[in-house]
Amino acid sequence: MKGHTDRVEAVAVGKRSDGKPVIVSGAYDKTVRIWDLNTGKALGRPLIGHKGEVYDVAIGKRSDGTPVIVSAAADGIRLWNLNTGKPLGKPLKTRSGLIYAVTTGRRSNGTPVIVSSGDALTRDVEIWNLNTGKLIGKPSVNPFAFTVTQLVTGKRSDGTPVFVTGATNGRARIWNMNTGKPLSGSLSRCGTCLVEGLAVGKRSDGTPVAVSGDISPYPATDGSVPRSSIRIWNLDTGKPIGDSITVKSEASIEVVVGKRSDGSPVIVSGDDDGNLSVWDLDTGERIGEPLTGHTRPIVALATGQRSDGTPVVISSGLDKTIRVWSLGA
Repeated sequence: MKGHTDRVEAVAVGKRSDGKPVIVSGAYDKTVRIWDLNTGKALGRPLIGHKGEVYDVAIGKRSDGTPVIVSAAADGIRLWNLNTGKPLGKPLKTRSGLIYAVTTGRRSNGTPVIVSSGDALTRDVEIWNLNTGKLIGKPSVNPFAFTVTQLVTGKRSDGTPVFVTGATNGRARIWNMNTGKPLSGSLSRCGTCLVEGLAVGKRSDGTPVAVSGDISPYPATDGSVPRSSIRIWNLDTGKPIGDSITVKSEASIEVVVGKRSDGSPVIVSGDDDGNLSVWDLDTGERIGEPLTGHTRPIVALATGQRSDGTPVVISSGLDKTIRVWSLGA
């Protein structure tokens, strides 16, 4: 899928009110686009309004059922109606201006929210009411002077809604979405790593997990390409599950969690060679051969389902394209 004129930095999957499954993408060309997940065709014109590069996109739903796109960019956060592509209200007023990551979720009382993160100067992680665009409470402050570039939401086994942050100092952390307070210390302590990918999901036994993709910014001791790691964490306890998965990738390791047609949970990773790999979430074993097609590094992944039930993974990269792959068993 082509249309963006610069790197496609973010993709998300959701549904319009009529049930049509769609892809939303955000790029360094300062635009947001909507695509039909079934056909790969663009829906409408690009959404224009941001004055800087778009770093992340997410899809949520307001209390009245309106599906909403949330886009994060160098000039802040904007909301768009997913059905029409029209802007919803004015841009959200953030303290830092620049926003690297956004995600959506619901608090225990049913309030739909946006979680956002800015730069290392403010260290803010902010929670917003998706219905009103108003800030909820005070920002949760990342305790380390590093930028939070990864945000995902999920639920613990007891139903507690949480968000997970990943930062440029290699530290991931679990937070309570109701209170904005941390529920864990750092999941990892690799002070020289970067958390380049982050996802949440469930294993076959129902255990909720967070999955992180960590890279080293330095060459290996023998001068070869450094080894990156995919790590699985218990979302209830913050403890690691099993051994890390080693991936040969120098500058990018994106991750997402999805399910195959038979219901088995998988991790999909994307690397700086432009390849995707599928891994069994229960065992950590690779499934099949890498998926090839991108000509430059992959920088974003999402999973979803077509109208006919086919589970898919969506990838985007520095080659300015978006691709859809079947996750069928």
